[in-house]
Amino acid sequence: MLRLFLDSADIDEIRDVYSLITLDGVTTNPSILAGSRNKYGSPLLALKVISKFVSDHGGTLHVQPVGTAYEAILEDAYYLLDELGKDVWIKIPVTEAGLAAISRLSGEGVNVTAASVFSFSQGMLAYKAGAKCVSVYCNRAEENGIDYPGVITSLKNAFPDQMLLAASFKDTIQAEIASISGADSLTLKSNVLFSDLNTPLMKNTVDSFKTSWLDAFGKDRIKT
Repeated sequence: MLRLFLDSADIDEIRDVYSLITLDGVTTNPSILAGSRNKYGSPLLALKVISKFVSDHGGTLHVQPVGTAYEAILEDAYYLLDELGKDVWIKIPVTEAGLAAISRLSGEGVNVTAASVFSFSQGMLAYKAGAKCVSVYCNRAEENGIDYPGVITSLKNAFPDQMLLAASFKDTIQAEIASISGADSLTLKSNVLFSDLNTPLMKNTVDSFKTSWLDAFGKDRIKT
């Protein structure tokens, strides 16, 4: 079954989405967290609130260090693990320094999501370094002429038992293509996730049902 995550650091938004559908967790990144600083006072407080909520609902939280050098990545990662608990997943972009950090943390039993993956090679190296999950950034890839469906399919064929999280979507069509291509997990922002609920086609269809009923019975309720 497809796993579905929400890409957000807004606890009110997270609660609202959880009230509507079943989610497998929440993903964040430094940019998303930066946008929440005024609301929570600090990124760590935001993460603590989100972490407890997600854990209470049986999901996982994926958090990315801000540091990009090897030692900085590790420092941030250990801090996050100490503050949020060992169940948090650490997201690490697959750079040379990131790969070294993935290898180190995975060897210590940390759940690592390899992030910002745009090629088969990046994903392969991340899996071989011990990452439990690889995250392919679909829209960013497409904007740069990269065949992200091909990357997903190749990685899933080579590592069928490993988690592959597709991320970075401009619309639900990209998400559908990622799923068809083999992604077993998706993470979407709420505006993309629910975008197909309010299209002109949906509005016209629902309005036509109501109009037919009104024409026949003169009221907009079934109950008399």
